[in-house]
Amino acid sequence: MSDRYRDEYQGGYQGGYDDRTRAYGRQEPYSAPPQKPNSGLKFDVGPFVGGVVATAITTFLAGWVATAIVQAVYNRTDTRVFWMYGLSDPWISGIYGALAAVLAGAFMLLLFQAVPSPNTFFSWIAGLIVVAVIVLPFLAAGAITAAIGAAIVNGLMGFVIVALLSTTAAKTYHGRP
Repeated sequence: MSDRYRDEYQGGYQGGYDDRTRAYGRQEPYSAPPQKPNSGLKFDVGPFVGGVVATAITTFLAGWVATAIVQAVYNRTDTRVFWMYGLSDPWISGIYGALAAVLAGAFMLLLFQAVPSPNTFFSWIAGLIVVAVIVLPFLAAGAITAAIGAAIVNGLMGFVIVALLSTTAAKTYHGRP
């Protein structure tokens, strides 16, 4: 090193990074980014509502397809089954599934505002409800074939609702400050 650099750095190399493009004598203090005021909303409303609507549409399709497939299997095997709740139309199963998805989304919205860890509470409550809608047909149906069909359809729709709404919550909920 030449004398000029030694004098400039007061005794030689001091360690660290030498940014020769910065202006000497001017040090800009570090400042934290400005904080947004706490508005009370901890999630993105638009994407959340969109996720609930998409979940309802997907659950409708899952219920419709599952009911149609179970009925086709029963018809193919000449198993005349009277579904647990009467003759089941695939459209009715889809509508019930979509309604359940919207209600689950509204419940999740309530959890966002009321509890410290809404995803955990939603997963537990929805998981228990899914177990109930799978087991209850076996207790209420007259024929085992009706119980199996209802359990398959209910379980699939419950799984779709829990999985998609949990993902929606993870992407739109920002937690407590």
